[in-house]
Amino acid sequence: MYPLIVAMAGVVLLTAHLAMTVPVEVQRERHLAGDVAAANFHAYRKAAVDYYNANPTFSGAIPAGSMTFPLGYISTGAWANVVDSGTLYTYSTAVPTPEAAEAIFERGGRSMMIGKKVTGNTMTSLNGAASGFTLPATLSALPVGIVVVIGN
Repeated sequence: MYPLIVAMAGVVLLTAHLAMTVPVEVQRERHLAGDVAAANFHAYRKAAVDYYNANPTFSGAIPAGSMTFPLGYISTGAWANVVDSGTLYTYSTAVPTPEAAEAIFERGGRSMMIGKKVTGNTMTSLNGAASGFTLPATLSALPVGIVVVIGN
């Protein structure tokens, strides 16, 4: 009888332990994946900024083959850019996870020039403040919620 009680107590302790640690591990993995995505985004953005600074009269989308990426950069196809009226816009091609959007904002110094597209082709800062920026027409077909960084 005692072995059964000991086994049941072990099962209860294991269940309680898993119930407390698994959600923490899942959140840690989401945070880490968001940070990796943000590092990838900012590496892509730096390559676009470097190209634009070297070619200030450029207009349109900077081809990836023309940009010089840092060693170790892996293209995911999740990022794009466009130069419109002398301003560089670097953006996600799909709505990123909340963790990735927050990490992009944090790595970008919580700048008001980092935001997300909202209805009407305008942008709000990722801290929730209205930025008053109107995005170019080339971004109008992209979904609401994409992350956009304005400027170089």
